[in-house]
Amino acid sequence: MYIKKIKLENFRNYEKQEILLSPNINVFYGDNAQGKTNIIECIFLCSIGKSFRTSKEKEMIQFGKEFANIEIEYEKKDRSGKVKIQLQEKKNIYLNEVKLQKLSELLGNIHTVIFTPDDIHILKDGPQKRRRFLDIMIGQLRPNYIYILNRYNKILEQRNN
Repeated sequence: MYIKKIKLENFRNYEKQEILLSPNINVFYGDNAQGKTNIIECIFLCSIGKSFRTSKEKEMIQFGKEFANIEIEYEKKDRSGKVKIQLQEKKNIYLNEVKLQKLSELLGNIHTVIFTPDDIHILKDGPQKRRRFLDIMIGQLRPNYIYILNRYNKILEQRNN
């Protein structure tokens, strides 16, 4: 699987940007605060539906703008696809031009693993952080896993109450 193209509009420091990627290795380099991590963030956002940097979607919209659009075209062995995310008052996610009703429908299309310097807590802190990290990774390979895990947690909470 590889990402063919990334299109950004009003996302963080990118007003309008189109990035064509190689099916082999791609390297993002540049000075500090040039937007390298922003590219990684948009890929992760299209994979999981959430940012690894912030829980506030408004922070991802360029300052002074009303919306942000992210579009990623990818190719797998058996098919190609496109994920589009519109950030406004509400986040809208499209998979191959079809609006998704649930965030879990996005999982399993673009597989990503991210490990940042902030993720050192996965090793240093308790097992809860490690479990969450593994749950996200397993959920990408088996999207039904997240649904079952959410049901389990809901039942567990009801039982405990």
